[in-house]
Amino acid sequence: MSKKSNTSAVSVAEFAPAELQKLAHAGTKEAIGKIEKFIKTVKDPEKNAYAEMALEECEMFYYQPTNEKEEQEFLLCELIRERERRIEDLLMKVEEIKLDLEKSALEGKVHEKVLATHKNKQEEWKHNWMEDFYFAEKDELQKIKDEMDYKEAWATEAKKMITIPRYKNMPARYLEHFDFNFGDKFREDGDDCCDCDDGCDAEVPF
Repeated sequence: MSKKSNTSAVSVAEFAPAELQKLAHAGTKEAIGKIEKFIKTVKDPEKNAYAEMALEECEMFYYQPTNEKEEQEFLLCELIRERERRIEDLLMKVEEIKLDLEKSALEGKVHEKVLATHKNKQEEWKHNWMEDFYFAEKDELQKIKDEMDYKEAWATEAKKMITIPRYKNMPARYLEHFDFNFGDKFREDGDDCCDCDDGCDAEVPF
């Protein structure tokens, strides 16, 4: 039977560093909730900073995978986060292209009036606004929307595969503490690990 934390008798507003440390090491959902409540109510910047560190440590204990199944679902959470961040980036790109298309359409209307007014310059000025560029932007917009639709569908199905309760609503900020591309980064920087000529077979010391 697990031992109850002594912090249960302490008001959230009165948490001292010792109580926060106990909560951090408890590594439970209840402890996370208490620290988060404290962060929302505390006014002192120093106490707030200490509480943020305690929350980070508590989350580390709570969300840390302990078996192969948890490791797989933990990684899946990161893949979902990557897709959702990409969707956010694409959404910004969509808004940019929409604005460009709106501006381009207006420029085209003015361009037509300019050519109609200056008939003697039509041949010389006709390429100052290119309809092809407008339609190319429209095609790019559709490609981005298609990519977003797929990534949203992917994330939806991936979330259904998360079966471990504590991973269903794991905060994205927790995953940001991990470098899931460490192996790729190491391979990219591998050439800088020794001064030998190309083709060196020397092993990197660890």
